[in-house]
Amino acid sequence: MIPPRGSYISFLMGAPTLSEAELRAAGVEILERFAPSVFGVLVGPESVARYRQLVLDRLRPGFWNDLVSRHEIRFLFKLADSTIRELTLCERNREEISRLCSQLNGDPIEETYNLPEYFASNAFYRDVMVACHGASGRER
Repeated sequence: MIPPRGSYISFLMGAPTLSEAELRAAGVEILERFAPSVFGVLVGPESVARYRQLVLDRLRPGFWNDLVSRHEIRFLFKLADSTIRELTLCERNREEISRLCSQLNGDPIEETYNLPEYFASNAFYRDVMVACHGASGRER
């Protein structure tokens, strides 16, 4: 899916106490449910701040979440010690984000370094990564 202008898509996991009802109350549209607490969601521009806060409040330490739009990829990391790192992908912080994704997911840095390709390996993100972020869309 390619989100409408100003909106984001997010593959939400690592926040098992966050319910569908809470997401909907925050104005988040559930596009797909992959498992009991794993959702593919659409976050409109008016809901980004509420979604961000819900995720940061409920995300378990050692997990991360992302918001992907046509123009940017935003990351919400909650490290093992509960430290929060919020980063928007750019050349300046690509290495840090790749390292954090690698550490928290247990994937080799060689896979996470090209973040659009890494994201495109998840079918939920493939269309936006290929159309808007230059990924090839090939399976890893």
